[in-house]
Amino acid sequence: MKILEQIKFYLKRVYRLSLSGKKQQDVVWKDLIKLHKNAKWKSGVFENDKYVETIFKFASEKYGTFYYFVYEGFFHCKVKILESYPPDLTTEIFILSTHFNNILNEGVVIVNTKNSDVEFYLKKDLLIPLMYSGELYNQLIKHYDISKDIYAAYQRLIIEQEAPAIIIADLLREKEEKKTGTT
Repeated sequence: MKILEQIKFYLKRVYRLSLSGKKQQDVVWKDLIKLHKNAKWKSGVFENDKYVETIFKFASEKYGTFYYFVYEGFFHCKVKILESYPPDLTTEIFILSTHFNNILNEGVVIVNTKNSDVEFYLKKDLLIPLMYSGELYNQLIKHYDISKDIYAAYQRLIIEQEAPAIIIADLLREKEEKKTGTT
């Protein structure tokens, strides 16, 4: 039975690779909808615009609206980290964003001065979730986990008025401790 599953998996991948770019996007789009439906997340599917909107928790009483798109050969994840920020903290907001953008392996923190908001955006080549069904979920979780860290960092900047360099240093130390298992 194991060999039949492997053959089926291989043939599915070959079939998906043989599709045109538009059809590949359609397949990943359907996989994205199926993932949200099976996970029973609070989400809305917008077929015409090809995006899914989902609500996830940032912190104990704070929720964020996460957007997932499939277009132009990529799977896109986007969330607004801050709806607005105090104008007097603009310089520190940019400094913290720059620190994040320097340490992030994937994704980018975007500061919009016109709306005084901050977003975290991540995109992945469509080929990866097309070939490996679990990659959509992995990408969503990665985006969500990073978003929570970014959200907490900005809250620390705004509420505690902590310096961006200290916030990033603490975050890196915490990540290293989790990785090595030390506290």
